[in-house]
Amino acid sequence: MFIQINEEKIELTKVEIIVLEQGIADLFESFDKKTLGELTKQKKYEHLKDCVNKQKYLLDLPAGAALKSLKDEGNPIYRQFLNNYGDLIYSRFVVSGDENLLKQQGIYTIVANNELKFCGVCARTFKERFNQHIGSIYAKGCYRDGTSTHCHVNAKITQLLPTSDVHFAIYPMENEKAMNKLKNAIVKRFEPEWNLRSNREIFELSSSF
Repeated sequence: MFIQINEEKIELTKVEIIVLEQGIADLFESFDKKTLGELTKQKKYEHLKDCVNKQKYLLDLPAGAALKSLKDEGNPIYRQFLNNYGDLIYSRFVVSGDENLLKQQGIYTIVANNELKFCGVCARTFKERFNQHIGSIYAKGCYRDGTSTHCHVNAKITQLLPTSDVHFAIYPMENEKAMNKLKNAIVKRFEPEWNLRSNREIFELSSSF
């Protein structure tokens, strides 16, 4: 895969996705390291304390179980404990490709049916980012202080897997500043759908408090 940025032609290497599990729902429910009451004592959740104090019977339950109970009751307050993408359908997957390249860092893109959907920076190894983070969402990652980008990208990939040819494409780089510069140039040039939507929703979320 080649992309043209200014006068530079960049070749990215395709990385295949191997799906291990699909249809993972209500993942946030599995978080049991803190009770709901303990969670509301943390800075990112303390503004929600008064809302859940009305449901005192839930305060001593594991946070995930308590939020699932609120969801089942139709109480939308549970969503305030999660990031924008914390209650979606996910999948679990790993990648297959050139192991030497996957052990490097750089920029990565996600391509579906030859359309560039997302571009990101990988400051650690590609393999770690894809297999342990994007491809394996964990329960706490669904919360406000979790990893919303990973939830977002995983859910988007999950939506496309049944009907589309989805894969990663990587470009190894060593300098993190250069990575961010190239990533920003790619986003500006191609306007990948998932990058733009993510930025817009993050702005809307931050503007609501």
